[in-house]
Amino acid sequence: MSYYPLFVDIGSRFCVVVGAGSVAYRKVSALLKAGAKVKVISPDISSELENLIKSAEIEHINRDYQEGDLDGAVLVIGATDNQQVNEAVSLEAKQKGILVNIVDQPELCTFIVPSQVSRGALKIAISTSGKSPALAKKIRKDLQVRYGIEYATFVDLLEVARRKVIAKYADEEERKKILTKLANSSAIIELIKAGKVEEAREQIEECI
Repeated sequence: MSYYPLFVDIGSRFCVVVGAGSVAYRKVSALLKAGAKVKVISPDISSELENLIKSAEIEHINRDYQEGDLDGAVLVIGATDNQQVNEAVSLEAKQKGILVNIVDQPELCTFIVPSQVSRGALKIAISTSGKSPALAKKIRKDLQVRYGIEYATFVDLLEVARRKVIAKYADEEERKKILTKLANSSAIIELIKAGKVEEAREQIEECI
């Protein structure tokens, strides 16, 4: 199967997670981090999810999944150990044109969730199209070492620099030259790693 790589904006959008175990909790946490409005459907609930319910971060439907529960959702995740429920969730979502992921069952999915490295606004997704999750995990660990937490700050600084460069230079080639130089600067990265963010910012200003 061939997949089209895509990042989806689900901020303030309605998403449904069917299931409430540890896997469901990880999925819910990721959806909340992306700004989604999340409804969890399950008669049983993990302690972690219960805390989210108490803090009103998610809506909980305290029963088994029923047809019609996916109405209005833009994205659905099935994370139960009941194959019949998983298949029913997948079928309803597909019939209604809703993106659906059934955990560990790519044949029931219309999208898969890649392994990823997250450094603030920097998101690096790794996928083997479901063929070797172990390899994807290995590559993710390699990238976590290559791109450390300093890249979160680096990306934010580059965003500010980009706005300034666009405002200052009309020539597209000149803009590209400056921004490429900044993005490739190991010196700026090293300053950030050393906690010298202001010095990094000053060096960027000098390049602009």
